Amino acid sequence: MTRYRDSLRKLRDDEAGIGLVEIMVTMVILAIVLTLITGMFMSTSRVVATGTSVNTSTKAASLGLNELSRAIRFAASNPVSGQALDDPAFVVAKSDLLTVTSYIDIDPSNPKPTKLAFTIDSQRRLIEVRYDSYEVSSGFWAFKSTPASTRILTGALIAPSGSDPQLFTYFDSNNAALTMPGTGLTSAQLPLVAAVQIYFKLKSDDATTGNPVAFQSVVGIPNLGINRTGQ
Repeated sequence: MTRYRDSLRKLRDDEAGIGLVEIMVTMVILAIVLTLITGMFMSTSRVVATGTSVNTSTKAASLGLNELSRAIRFAASNPVSGQALDDPAFVVAKSDLLTVTSYIDIDPSNPKPTKLAFTIDSQRRLIEVRYDSYEVSSGFWAFKSTPASTRILTGALIAPSGSDPQLFTYFDSNNAALTMPGTGLTSAQLPLVAAVQIYFKLKSDDATTGNPVAFQSVVGIPNLGINRTGQ
């Protein structure tokens, strides 16, 4: 009988189950594991979001830089009937406004210049305005006063700060930056422009995280026939 009671007691002890201490230890371990997994997930998400934002901003900036570079690279002076000297390729040259005569996107069978103005609007977006030309007489062109097209090249540019360069900096044939009055380059300086430095920073409207992307490029103007030194 005693042996039977001892067996029952032992059976009850074996079926006592998990104690409170074991449950608490398990919960602590589970909480630590979940914390680690959550931290890894959030860190990975931030890295992916930052990479996506940088990629988006880079694409947005590249489009604007490519269009600016093409227009400047194909810039050329414009002959004027009855005038000894051609009009310079650069019509207006300011730190945040550039108007240039360019043989961009020409029809090979009938090449004619286009006047392009690049400026920043009230929302600090880079805007391109195109003016078509018409032939005044054989080989001489003038430009219409009404824009043929207007388009947005970039999202909002970040205003220069500290030692940041301006949107446009103009260089002469010696690769020296031309001193720019507040009103832009003078009529005497415009024919001296041999290259243009473009610099801007932006963060795409679609980019929710990450730092702004900065772009800088110096574009030469081979059509002007100016030999550049000191490059």
